[in-house]
Amino acid sequence: MPSAFIDVLEAVTESNFFSEGYLLANEDLRRAAVDARTHFDAHGQFENRRQFSRQMFAHSEYRTKKFELFFPFIKSSAEPLARSFPISVGTEHYSLDTYQSESANEGFGPFIEEIENNPDRRFLDIGCGLRRRVYMNCLYLEVYPSVSADLIVSPDCAYPLADGVFDAIGCFAVLEHTKKPWRVVEEMRRMLRPGGKVFIDWPFLQPVHGYPSHYFNATREGLATLFLDNGFAISELKTFPFQGPDHTIAWVVGKFLRSLPADVQKKLMRMTIAELLAHKPQDEWWTRTLNMLPDEIISEFACGNCLIATKT
Repeated sequence: MPSAFIDVLEAVTESNFFSEGYLLANEDLRRAAVDARTHFDAHGQFENRRQFSRQMFAHSEYRTKKFELFFPFIKSSAEPLARSFPISVGTEHYSLDTYQSESANEGFGPFIEEIENNPDRRFLDIGCGLRRRVYMNCLYLEVYPSVSADLIVSPDCAYPLADGVFDAIGCFAVLEHTKKPWRVVEEMRRMLRPGGKVFIDWPFLQPVHGYPSHYFNATREGLATLFLDNGFAISELKTFPFQGPDHTIAWVVGKFLRSLPADVQKKLMRMTIAELLAHKPQDEWWTRTLNMLPDEIISEFACGNCLIATKT
């Protein structure tokens, strides 16, 4: 029997309407201080609005059962007021308001298959963001109170979880946002049982993203070295379709163009690739074009950066 799961977001109907879930899932309504019931009655079904499932909130059957499953492995001196997820451990947490947006996806296919096919094993999703589907046998961890998160922790790259607890750990598009990714890898090894697996997605040629923090991208060699040096045997290391050069080109060219004045943007879009490449870096045309961009965009797409520092 596959692992039990909950769909985090659901279509809203007359029978399942849930005011708190409706507002949390629709940021535009929340910011406008719209009454949830009034909006749903007038527009909700016509606009195909969605809401967070009741099961994602504290004291639901899902949250309470999962708490009983995982809480024995959480290292904390404080006993929660209610025996239900979500809970926070530590004193420093990020706020969702500090992010440009919350990542939201279904997760990494091979990791999901591992979870679904092993309902009696324990899994950990580090930096889960907003998952569209969550599983009873997977603990979802974040540094801010995402609706998907069971455990909210301090962003110190150390986790309040016991040794040798998990059969597999997933960490997807997260390590570049940690101040000490090598420490996170050490923690993964500590928390895994012997023979446990890691499933990692780590960007390479991606511009700066995911505020408030983006510290380290990694080549394949860098990714391999970090895990080999921490006692892992690599079984697969490759670029998956969702990480291909097409994504790099679309991201860099698309955002770069949209950041320029409209008239310059139109001129660039009429150029052929050959015409664009005919301009050498730092020539008059590139210098004039780049001078139109704010420094934050230069930083986002920079080929490199220099540092001059003084010993203190």
